[in-house]
Amino acid sequence: MRRNVRESVRGLVEFILKTGSIDNRFSISKRAIEGIKAHQKLQKSNKTLYKRYDKEVYLSEEFNFENFTLKLDGRADGIIYDNEDIIIEEIKSTYKPFLEINDMNELHWAQAKVYGYMYLLKNNLMSIYIQLSYYQLESDEVKSFKRQYTFSELENFFNDLINKYEKYIKLQSNHKYSRNKSIKELNFPFVKYRDGQLKMAKAVYGTIKEGKELFVQAPTGIGKTISTIFPAIKAIGEGHIEKIFYLTAKTVNKKVAEDTFNILRNKGLNFRSITITAKQKICLNDKISCNPDECKYAIDYYDKSRNAIYELLKEERNINRDLILEISNKYGICPFELSLELINWCDGIICDYNYIFDKRVGLKGVIDDIGNEISVLVDEGHNLVDRARSMYSASLNKEKFLKLRRNLKNKSKKLYKTINKVNSYFIDLRKECESIEKNSYYQTEAPKDLYKILRKFMNQSEDELIKLKDEPYYDELLEVYFDINSFLSISEEYDKNYVTYIEKNGQNISINLFCVNPSEKIKSVIKKLNGTIIFSATLSPIEYYIDLLGGSDESYRLRLKSPFDSKKFNVKRCSINTRFKFRESTIQHIEKEISYFLSNNKGNSMIFFPSYEYLELFMRNSKYDFNGYNLLIQKREMDEIDKENFISEFRNKQNVVGLFVLGGVFSEGIDLPGDMLIGVIIVGVGYPKISMEREIIKEYFNEKGYDYSYIYPGINKVFQAVGRVIRTEDDEGSALLIDDRYFNKKYDRLLPSDWNL
Repeated sequence: MRRNVRESVRGLVEFILKTGSIDNRFSISKRAIEGIKAHQKLQKSNKTLYKRYDKEVYLSEEFNFENFTLKLDGRADGIIYDNEDIIIEEIKSTYKPFLEINDMNELHWAQAKVYGYMYLLKNNLMSIYIQLSYYQLESDEVKSFKRQYTFSELENFFNDLINKYEKYIKLQSNHKYSRNKSIKELNFPFVKYRDGQLKMAKAVYGTIKEGKELFVQAPTGIGKTISTIFPAIKAIGEGHIEKIFYLTAKTVNKKVAEDTFNILRNKGLNFRSITITAKQKICLNDKISCNPDECKYAIDYYDKSRNAIYELLKEERNINRDLILEISNKYGICPFELSLELINWCDGIICDYNYIFDKRVGLKGVIDDIGNEISVLVDEGHNLVDRARSMYSASLNKEKFLKLRRNLKNKSKKLYKTINKVNSYFIDLRKECESIEKNSYYQTEAPKDLYKILRKFMNQSEDELIKLKDEPYYDELLEVYFDINSFLSISEEYDKNYVTYIEKNGQNISINLFCVNPSEKIKSVIKKLNGTIIFSATLSPIEYYIDLLGGSDESYRLRLKSPFDSKKFNVKRCSINTRFKFRESTIQHIEKEISYFLSNNKGNSMIFFPSYEYLELFMRNSKYDFNGYNLLIQKREMDEIDKENFISEFRNKQNVVGLFVLGGVFSEGIDLPGDMLIGVIIVGVGYPKISMEREIIKEYFNEKGYDYSYIYPGINKVFQAVGRVIRTEDDEGSALLIDDRYFNKKYDRLLPSDWNL
């Protein structure tokens, strides 16, 4: 039986021919955006120059080897038909001075040469022209180089590439054969399905098979991780997809996903997975400086990484953080870059949301090349709404520019002059705030005048960043550079779903490109994928999440009941006014309810307040002394050790009472089964603090605005905190909801039907 392996032309060429060191001193995203524009301009120009010009031409070809078939595909930038001549064009953008542009970069020729060979094979021709066109970004000039190649020349070039690539592709072919065989033989790893689990697994498999999206509200206890990963793996075995991306924002959830893959491997699954750790958490260098001058792990990375990858592909199935660090130290290479390269070779990828959805740091190449072979499983999907808003938003503030201006005054006249213009722009914004006697305002128009100044700064920065790298303020300059880069990157996304808002704080002022509705951005990613599953215990109301996370009327949705006995979980509501104006006057009422709850629910409990201010107000004014309890109070600043110490108190002691802030690190993702936690008290309805952004959201969504801005995000925090109590089918516990709004029809309808109210 022949095995099939797919690879992109770009992936093949870059993996084999790319050499040298990592050098990310200047962010790629600005060049990438301008490079796309350059492609589009030149392609448009070619349409008018030639009688026939085809852009973004999809080419594919299959090549047979001893026991497998390689399917190679990709999109050529353009094909020119000039009388009898056929020309494959590769377009590159550059800032290099026009007179210095030459045709000596063989890597730039390579991709077009492969496309040329594929075109000759497909059309049974004996020669073809390859054209390399450089678009100079500052002058808008184009310099082109053209070479003619015979079939045998391109065939020899291609065979040389394949000979170097063959040992990797053989490993991958053998792995996929073994993987698919093991998947077909794989059974569900537990004795039986829990209530709701089989229904969820079937829905996930069916959604992936159809390439659609599914929104799942699955309460704690369903076993969401195995119920998504197992059917997704089965879909790989049936040939519907090739990769699974398991997205989660929390380290603890990454560990659960890793453990789930390991459970299945222990049952016979042959499956290669990798966990992507953030650059700042895995960097081996003293500081994050991804260039050969400041990091030895960046030097000759592309020459050394191929051997590291080969070693991992030969032996390893669970590529976790520790293994990545071990191999990176052995070969002296960057662990973060190695992790990203390994994505192409792995079946399961565990990573943060941003690697798929954030275009500034995401895996755009992977999504564009093989998105139709990927399914994405989005864990704790309720968090994606605010995360997406953050991903697609950007801001700049005057203070940073003012500080940098002082440092640049006698060092760089060009940058100093441009920063002066930026500073003047901010001063005008401040005057506008003062004239309308408000500290903030917003508009639906993009700040295009500012864009022009910022682009000028970016162009000037290329040389200056090298000249000034030994200056004491270099890091500040680099930070401003990246801030502007991000701002301009987001400016390319600006549309009807955005507003520009300005905030004044004393003399400082900030300008923000705020993505109010991230739905279209998420949808643009989802449509490139072959199945997206967004799931959470608190995806309620589900219509809200479908609306904001790229869904539609055609999206599948599934609500599952809790598998636990509702009689073991007692939820009470107490009608006390916790609104801001009434907080001091109702503290004694709240402390009576807390006292009554604790005396009737012996054991460990958590009490959640809407904010630090409310928690501190309670502690100052309350006469309740928590006598007989081990009292813990969340502080505004806590590191990972502090947080872990708090949790260990609940795990190892009795009669622990913790006072926490709702929506913080202790109200979500904490697992305290059995008698580690038997009670939760929620003060308030989780109502988010009134802010400029919340008010913009409210106005944007009109009649749904108040719910979308305040009620739904708030009640989700409540659901998450209450969800800490019952973690297993043996757990028993209670919750107390303190606020008169819980008796309103709107809130009453939002409360889960399986709560024993």
